[in-house]
Amino acid sequence: MKVTIEPYDPAWEEEFQKAKSSLEAILKDVQYISIEHVGSTSIPGLFAKPVIDIDIIIEPSSLIATRTALVGAGYTDCGEMDVPGRHAYREPGYGKHGAAHGERTTGESLRRNTYVIIEGCAALKNHLDVRRVLLEDAALREEYGALKCALADREFDHIGAY
Repeated sequence: MKVTIEPYDPAWEEEFQKAKSSLEAILKDVQYISIEHVGSTSIPGLFAKPVIDIDIIIEPSSLIATRTALVGAGYTDCGEMDVPGRHAYREPGYGKHGAAHGERTTGESLRRNTYVIIEGCAALKNHLDVRRVLLEDAALREEYGALKCALADREFDHIGAY
C-alpha cells in the first residue's frame, strides 16, 4: 500500500472543528478533559497524510463511558493497538481493519483517526510534544515534511510500517 501525502490545506482545521463538534455532541454526557487536533494536519505548512488525528483526553475513570458513547454512535473500538493508554476508534462506516492511508474520493470528507487517550500517558505526551516542537521549529518542520514526501513514494505492507 502507498500513503497519500499532500501540501498543508487550511481546510484541515475546519474539518477538525466539524469533527470536534460532532464528538462533543456524542460525548455530551461523558466527562472528558479536552478534544485535541494532533498529528501532521494540525501543523500549518507541513505536508501531511490528509487524515485528521484527534485525541479525546480523559481520566481513566471515564474510559467505559467514553467507549460506550462512541460505539453507540457507530465508531469501532480497535483497542490499544499495542500503544498503552491510547485507545483507537474507527469512524462510523469503517471497521477495525479500515486504516486511513490518506486516499479519498472527490467530495468525501477527510478520514479521521480518533483516539481516546489517558491523561498523563506516554502516547499523549508524544502527540502533544511533537505538535508543539513542529509548531515552534520551522527547520525541523521542513525536514519532517521532506521525509513524509519521500515516504509517499514507497510501498508498505501495512500502515504501521509507514
